Amino acid sequence: MIYPVTNSFFSVPTQEGQINLIQAITFDFWQTLYADNTELIKQRENHRATYCQEFLSKYGYKFTFGKVKHAYQMAYELVAEAWQIHRGVPMEECILQFTKTLGINLTPFQAHQVKSITGNSTLLHPPPLAPFIKDLLPQLADKYQLGIISDTGMTAGTFLRDMLKNNEILDYFSVQTFSDETGFTKPDVVQYRTTLEKMGVNPSEALHIGDLVRTDITGAKNAGMYAIRFAGVTTEQENEDLANATISDYRQLENAIEKLMHSK
Repeated sequence: MIYPVTNSFFSVPTQEGQINLIQAITFDFWQTLYADNTELIKQRENHRATYCQEFLSKYGYKFTFGKVKHAYQMAYELVAEAWQIHRGVPMEECILQFTKTLGINLTPFQAHQVKSITGNSTLLHPPPLAPFIKDLLPQLADKYQLGIISDTGMTAGTFLRDMLKNNEILDYFSVQTFSDETGFTKPDVVQYRTTLEKMGVNPSEALHIGDLVRTDITGAKNAGMYAIRFAGVTTEQENEDLANATISDYRQLENAIEKLMHSK
């Protein structure tokens, strides 16, 4: 499918000598837009186990804190194993794994409450935005369509949208693609191409920014996009040269794109 070209900020010479325009930039979520850390992860894990233990006790399920935390770990391992084969896991499947580990059956209402406890733990212990990204987004949104392509882990996309809204940046992103909603994870090219189809942009006219070479960069390049690795949180990666450029500070982004475009 060929999409109409509109005005944008950076021009890209094609191999045929024609000019394409960068019209869209997509971002990874974790460690790209947001800078998570192990302390916050532990706080979320403890929050989930504590409040889920308390909730289940109301229905006669007397599990220890450690047992509930272990059940969450089994759900996380399900997600991690699926991630290795590029499969996105919906939260409903995570909750089923959680209850299977505990050996219980929950009503739809109870399962929904466990999902809410799980997601709200992230909203109550949120990671900070990466430095300088909040000031940069309105400038980028004036020149490009912006999108998000994210693997979700134990926090469903609905809660990640709430986090974006809480930080007053949701409206900058016209498309948000989350793996628990699509059934795919990066680097599967369907995540990128589906996002760009919704934006009405060709892959050759788009740039993806993410922290992981194995997923973000590999997937974007396989989809026909440009790719910049953000190293401000995740520092070292193998095969760094697969990315078109690497930045560690969002104040470097404009210059990195200019250099990238002029090198073509």
